[in-house]
Amino acid sequence: MGAIFVGARNQFNTSFSDTLIELSAYSVQMDSVITSRLTAMAIGSINDPLLGISKASLITQYALPGNEFSWGGVTKLDSVVLQLRFRNSLATNGTALEDYYGNKDLVHILKVYLLKEDIKIDSLYYSTRQYKTDGIEMGSFTGKYNFKDSLTLNLGSEKVILPPHLRITMNSTFKELLYNGEKNGSFTSNATFKDNYKGLVIVDETPVNAGEGAIVYVKLTSDVTALTAYYSDSLAADFPILGGLRGSEAAYNYYEHKDVPSSILQKSFKGNHRDTGFVQPLTGSKLRIEFPNLFNVLNNPKLAINGAEIVFTPLAGSFSNPYTLPASLSLVGSDSLGKNIFLKDQFTESSSYYGGVLLNNAYSFNIVRHLQFLLDEQKKGFNYNYGMNLIVRADDPVTAQRVILDTRNNKGTFKLKLTYTVIK
Repeated sequence: MGAIFVGARNQFNTSFSDTLIELSAYSVQMDSVITSRLTAMAIGSINDPLLGISKASLITQYALPGNEFSWGGVTKLDSVVLQLRFRNSLATNGTALEDYYGNKDLVHILKVYLLKEDIKIDSLYYSTRQYKTDGIEMGSFTGKYNFKDSLTLNLGSEKVILPPHLRITMNSTFKELLYNGEKNGSFTSNATFKDNYKGLVIVDETPVNAGEGAIVYVKLTSDVTALTAYYSDSLAADFPILGGLRGSEAAYNYYEHKDVPSSILQKSFKGNHRDTGFVQPLTGSKLRIEFPNLFNVLNNPKLAINGAEIVFTPLAGSFSNPYTLPASLSLVGSDSLGKNIFLKDQFTESSSYYGGVLLNNAYSFNIVRHLQFLLDEQKKGFNYNYGMNLIVRADDPVTAQRVILDTRNNKGTFKLKLTYTVIK
């Protein structure tokens, strides 16, 4: 019979140790994630001097303004602009924040291409799913991101004020293509329209040296986000883009990582402990945590575990601007292949008990129930001690913020703190 886990109150004297259980940590490739149900979408590229280049591209459908939409007899379109609303983000005092990661003041280059395949709103799309285009540019943006200033548009005698957003001008080839939709019968229904206008691919093509680049977040479920056609001097038609969570148009993010140092990522269950851990979102990397001597310690029948807290601390000097820290991390379980699964403590206690929020320059998690589960199953003859994975969540919120951790084993701040009682 192994150790038992008891509540904080008991008639025995309790002890504390942060060295009983041996820890091993190393970084591995993050699992692919579903990106067609996100609350916001990422766009951009950033060249982290320690982790290489990360890139996020947006693939999205757009819809008709209405069935049997008509240009009303005009002979050409004045202009077409792809409008992407920046994600709303507020500080604790309610003021608007500049919601990005990296260097927003760099001159950014975005390009738009036609999607050359069907995507569907009822399908799930993963971050590793490559898109198909013909490589012909249909629109572009070159400039700095403006998160503060609203934009006033004059439509005839009417003034329209729009909140800060990204505006990508579509070229004459695309204007003609969109204008011809009425002539070729594509405007009769939304289904017919999407058969002929499958969608757009927005790619960041900014040359980024080490330490440069930025990733921004856009909200597709916004009345500002649309492909807007201006015509007849005073008219505008919004071809809506309502992708992502609770949207009506299919959309997803495609993530890429290049030039990642070979020394950073190892194979699950085959890695050697490293004193520095790397956790990067957008399917970059996760930190594996393993307990080599777990059952040797917990198999003591006279040892009662009252509490178990594991602490992760960012490495000093690794998070100066622009590499700000994520507000929270998630500690999840691992299956026999190293893939992410839910941890018992994520659901059996309140989120404040489970932990993960950056507080006093550390991320802490309570994992008593996870250890109890491992012990209970081991008593039945099953070994589920597959370790755990520390990740930046894929959503809620979407972020590109990474964290580099001090994972010196039982020498620095990386520890599993046990409160326990030895029963005599």
